[in-house]
Amino acid sequence: MQNPPVQSAGRRFLKRLGFALLQTAIFGTLIGGIVSVRMPRTQLETEGAPQTVLAHLVALIERPERITYDVRVRALGDSLQRQRQKEPRSQEQVVVVTVDDDTLGNARQGNHQGLASYPWAREAIGGLTRRLVAEGSSVVVLDMLFPELSPRVCSTQEPGGGEASDDGAFHRLLSETPGQSALAFSWSVPRAIPPAPQIWPYRVRVGAHAGQAEAHAQALKVLSTQRAAFLIPAEDQVEVWAGVEDEREGQIFSTRFGASQGVVRERRASDDTSRVTALDLFVSLARVEVEGLEPSRLLQVRTLQHPVVQLLGSQSLYGAATGFPDSDGVVRGMLHLISYTPREGEHHVLPSLPLAAAMKQAGTRKLRYADGRLHVGDAYSFPMDESGYSLTRWETAEPGRTAGASVFRTIRAWNVLLNHFDANEGRPPRADHDLDGRAVILTNTSTYATDYKPTPIGKATPGGAVLAQSLENILLSQGITRAPSRMDLGLTMAMAFLGAAVALTFSRSFRSGLGAVLYFSSMALLGVGYFLVARYLFVEEQLWIAVAGPLFAMVFTFLFTTIYSVRTEQEIRDFVNHALGRYVSPEVARLVTRDLTLLVRPERRPLTVFFSDIAGFTRLSEQMEPERLVQFLNEYLTEVTLAVRSSGGQVDKYIGDTVMAFWGAPVRSDRHAHLACEAALKMRALLQERQPVWEKKYGHRIQFRSGINSGDVVVGDMGTELKSNYTVFGDAVGVASWLEGCNKFYGTVVLAGERTAQLASDAYVFREVDRVLLRNKPAPIRLHELLGRHGEISPRMQEQLALYEQALTAYHQRRFDEALALFERCSSEYQDTVSAVYAGRCRRFLVTAPADDWDGVYEVGRSEP
Repeated sequence: MQNPPVQSAGRRFLKRLGFALLQTAIFGTLIGGIVSVRMPRTQLETEGAPQTVLAHLVALIERPERITYDVRVRALGDSLQRQRQKEPRSQEQVVVVTVDDDTLGNARQGNHQGLASYPWAREAIGGLTRRLVAEGSSVVVLDMLFPELSPRVCSTQEPGGGEASDDGAFHRLLSETPGQSALAFSWSVPRAIPPAPQIWPYRVRVGAHAGQAEAHAQALKVLSTQRAAFLIPAEDQVEVWAGVEDEREGQIFSTRFGASQGVVRERRASDDTSRVTALDLFVSLARVEVEGLEPSRLLQVRTLQHPVVQLLGSQSLYGAATGFPDSDGVVRGMLHLISYTPREGEHHVLPSLPLAAAMKQAGTRKLRYADGRLHVGDAYSFPMDESGYSLTRWETAEPGRTAGASVFRTIRAWNVLLNHFDANEGRPPRADHDLDGRAVILTNTSTYATDYKPTPIGKATPGGAVLAQSLENILLSQGITRAPSRMDLGLTMAMAFLGAAVALTFSRSFRSGLGAVLYFSSMALLGVGYFLVARYLFVEEQLWIAVAGPLFAMVFTFLFTTIYSVRTEQEIRDFVNHALGRYVSPEVARLVTRDLTLLVRPERRPLTVFFSDIAGFTRLSEQMEPERLVQFLNEYLTEVTLAVRSSGGQVDKYIGDTVMAFWGAPVRSDRHAHLACEAALKMRALLQERQPVWEKKYGHRIQFRSGINSGDVVVGDMGTELKSNYTVFGDAVGVASWLEGCNKFYGTVVLAGERTAQLASDAYVFREVDRVLLRNKPAPIRLHELLGRHGEISPRMQEQLALYEQALTAYHQRRFDEALALFERCSSEYQDTVSAVYAGRCRRFLVTAPADDWDGVYEVGRSEP
């Protein structure tokens, strides 16, 4: 039957467990809900959108999550880079051609037109692009913006109204390799205020076409002359008109465009509805259709900066090169699709520069979105969310010194230009750059370059490297997939419960310094283990599971459960001390608080039991005044108790001057015999130290005696609801008490049983005192005297022990004459009281010899040896 205090404490523990589970569920659900919220990027960049409380909470979790993400990106990059180094060049998809400082230096020293100063003439860039295509590149991605006319050309027109020479030459060179170059444009979310359009008093018809494509091409030519263009439907054709100042200019302009007789009309207000701008034509050239994706979910941009109108046309592909950093400024991915929204309800989906190049590689402009992946025809597919955003799968852990970012093969633009010059002069190329079927990123990394972006692999990653890695991801159909929100929610709740479980499981170890270290280390190990699992999934499966949220949930529940456990255990401790402290020692009360199962049921276990008393205490108590007697007894018992507890023992009870103690319970210990011997030696030394003080103070000399015995006993809380005691009983207890009494007969201080001597002989010195057979005992008991610790026995004592062993051997071999002489010598020279006892026995045996079957055992009553 369990004690009522234990039952009450058990109910408190169950209450604590239930409350811990409740708060774990609350914390896990709350943080898991925040982690599972994925704020759409259409909201992140909305103009003037107020930040909600939810958005702030999501940002609070996302900031540390991004840090752990970056660590995993670098780990993945390091792994992929090692794999890539083993692959042959034939598997190479992307090559980076860079305009670096060496290229610019060589160009300045040469005499090639358009290269002496930077920026180069665009004609030179066109020639470089054509050369890359001639060397086998399937598509050349120009990581450069051309939003204005070439600075090498004045704003006035050439005679005859022809195209501006530099941009015109660039356009012409790109047209020689149609569809194999990709030009960049940029975007921004805020709407820019466009300049007021010029009003043209007249308009002239310059052509009529059956198809929109031809009409757009001629409208671009009109726009390249810095005039307004109009597309007006006429029956089954589309007429192209141009803005002019007067009728005469209209006739001249129409002749320039090949019209035999131009029709000139005055401007009407309705003409503005038919007017087309370079931006309109650019959007018609760049836009794509995506099956399965709602354009309204994409980031809505309202301002585009496209290539100058002289470079627009079907000869090139177009894609966005604008970086899309997170709130901390780090670019971790790319928006491969955006929605240009010039007017409310009107959406035009535009691709990124890498996506435009990938569509060229796939030979299709068909895009399809399904199951979290964007499919480029049937050739490629890669992870992308509904906002058009795709995380970059970096194949390196550091940006490196070139635009190749330690991943892609990098070629100096000057080496390609040398081949270009050789081809123009009819010479064979100097170098084979092995570009067959590969996509080329042409970028600038010279000191003039400003396009460096902070990424997970470095604070200054070249923009060309970002584009190259994004294109490589698409061409390999690879990427980082973020775990579904429900998975992150489940992981967060699981870690919350694990945090609480660890706190409850290891809360008992929190009470010591080392235990506290182990306690918090368990939480740290759990967190590290979770991160290693997340890292493994990221590196091996390219799966991004939440880390910060689950770890926060684990830490919160762990700390909250810890605080609650400490408070609850303090209440239980107070309760146990109050309820049990009246009849159980404080040590037992503390142990019960730590482990309530100690009082559930008694058990049998090996212990060491100790008894001690004061020799002649009855006579002493009769001679001293009661007040002084109690005062002395309190001092004596205090010193004895401190010696017991300092060695890990438990004081069982006081009976007058007698002290009963034991070792090995409630806390188990294999060294219970050693601890009891140590306590006995401490008491003996203490009495020797305090003897002068007590003799002077109380007028009596104090003699201490003790008995120690080891064996199996029953230990536990015994008694009734009114009174109980944590105590021991068994035969070993009675023998220990008897050994304490034997000291009086042998004149010894500390006697120990045979089992105690066997267990502690490795650290303490014992000598055999006697072999005694008690009444009602089937076997004799060997008595041993505890003399001291190994290494602390004096030479004189060693001599005494050697002489004593010789005498005892002779005694057991029935050589009583020899034994008597040795015992008498030991008694006289060393004042050994045990030898004096044996000397008396030898004298009696010399008179009356023992029986023939005598084995040295001395048979006595239980009360006297």
